Amino acid sequence: MNRALIIAEAGPNHNGKLKLAYELVDLAKKCGADFVKFQTSIPELHISRFAQKAKYQIKNTRSKGSQLEMIKKITLSYSQFRLLKNYCKKKNIEFLSTPFDLKSIDFLKSLKMKYFKIPSGEITNLVYLQKVGMLKKKIILSTGMANIKEIRDALKVLTSNGTKKKNITVMQCNTEYPTPIKDANLKAMLTIKKKFRVNVGYSDHTEGIEASLAAVALGAKIIEKHFT
Repeated sequence: MNRALIIAEAGPNHNGKLKLAYELVDLAKKCGADFVKFQTSIPELHISRFAQKAKYQIKNTRSKGSQLEMIKKITLSYSQFRLLKNYCKKKNIEFLSTPFDLKSIDFLKSLKMKYFKIPSGEITNLVYLQKVGMLKKKIILSTGMANIKEIRDALKVLTSNGTKKKNITVMQCNTEYPTPIKDANLKAMLTIKKKFRVNVGYSDHTEGIEASLAAVALGAKIIEKHFT
């Protein structure tokens, strides 16, 4: 890898509309991104019916209420993801999506993605990590609010289940949306790289591109940038 790979993170910003997802693919391609990434799940399998919306979600949707009902409204079906994968191939940009439940891991395996992205919320989900580790794919592991021990344990599960450490990139990530630039904490990448001898990257939730540029200067191999 001679330069940093750029992942344009569309997430669920298609609002459950395939046409809008296609437009996000077009924009990611126009910007020169290597990958466009979405999120794949069956909401009932990973979201509690008692979970309420986060503060930023209440602000953006201008209503309170159930996290589950909100996510159900903006989730694409597996059949739609197949169409989206084919559209990415047509547009010559790599398709990537993060699975949020075990069934979605199996589904995305069938799409033959080059990488598997593990979201920070699943870094302590050992059954999930075992299943992804057994795929023996290249893995992007987001750290979010994980501490050093949790990162170490996650790497151990992945490697003990068949994934080579050289195929894992660990992403420094702050889970605040948007992240204030003062909280980017880019030096965490250097700590992670030194302690675990892995490739590192940065999942950028800040506004602007300054944090991503600085991350590359510090050795990030992969940059993930949210867009809408």
